[in-house]
Amino acid sequence: MTKKFAVLALMFLTFGMGWAQTSEEQKTTINWEEVQVVYDLNEVAEMTQGSKMTETIKTSLNFGTKSKVKKNCLKELKKQAAEKGYSVIYIDEEASKDKRFNKRGIEVTLVGIGYKG
Repeated sequence: MTKKFAVLALMFLTFGMGWAQTSEEQKTTINWEEVQVVYDLNEVAEMTQGSKMTETIKTSLNFGTKSKVKKNCLKELKKQAAEKGYSVIYIDEEASKDKRFNKRGIEVTLVGIGYKG
């Protein structure tokens, strides 16, 4: 009887701690809509730098305007940053680009660096 109790207690502690860790991780998850976008490095000087992220959308202008495609690309980049736990993205405008292909096609590439802080 005591062996069963010891095994049950050990299982409870093991799984109980796992649940606690999961709930703590959920609290630190950032909503992608709350991720801020900055274009000046001075705004993120005090923050911890993360990894470089890139998002590319290639589509026809028949499905929207150039600004709409950029907006959708930025939305995807913000989702990527939120998954990694970044609260701010610095957009590198020199590395980011948009180019035309065919007569009605556009390819937008945004390059950003995530920051925590």
